[in-house]
Amino acid sequence: MDQRSGRRYALAGLASMGAGALILVGALPGGAGAAVEQSVEPTEVPDNPDCADLAPEGTTWSELRVPEEGDDVTSGTFSDGTLTVTITVRDTDDGPVFDWTSNIGVDAVIVKGGTNANFYLYDPPAESTGDTGLHAPVNPSGKFAGLSHVSFCYDVEQATTTTSTTSTTVQETTSTTVGETSTTAVSPSTTAPGGELPVTGSTVSPMLAVGAALLIGGGLLLAYARRFRAS
Repeated sequence: MDQRSGRRYALAGLASMGAGALILVGALPGGAGAAVEQSVEPTEVPDNPDCADLAPEGTTWSELRVPEEGDDVTSGTFSDGTLTVTITVRDTDDGPVFDWTSNIGVDAVIVKGGTNANFYLYDPPAESTGDTGLHAPVNPSGKFAGLSHVSFCYDVEQATTTTSTTSTTVQETTSTTVGETSTTAVSPSTTAPGGELPVTGSTVSPMLAVGAALLIGGGLLLAYARRFRAS
């Protein structure tokens, strides 16, 4: 193999590995392909309201405030025994923002900062168990105000509702009669929760397989090119 051919193999290997890496990043949970955007636009509300102040008429909301006392929201996991929320605070060019996830549905989030607050309403009864990029109102400088505190509003009745699934057993019976003698064969029963079909096949995303194959193929091409360069 001449040097020109070796370079072509090396370039092909690098291109294959680059494409594989991009596919893997996009396919893996939390990768570029799984990015979550802020799902609702906030409404700015005056002063320092709590969940009881902003709950729709006829609705009673419980509240988890972070932090419980004082100011400054920090990353961490917080709970009141019913609702558990994990918060990740990030600095951006526009000011501080945060992402959150929860163990049960949340109806609304109030973000206090500066003289007012931003009110994020998740269209009850749909609720939400996570969002990203939440922030306080914009201050006179054009940046988001600092995160003074955050209130998570949720419905206790909705949080404590449990669901159950039933199993349906189906048996196939065939009967054969010869003269006065009857024989019956019963096939093995198949049980599926809630009438759903059983899940079969691999749970590995095809994109992961393609990305891995490109990475391996690219590595082999590079090794092949280096081997003949050395000879």
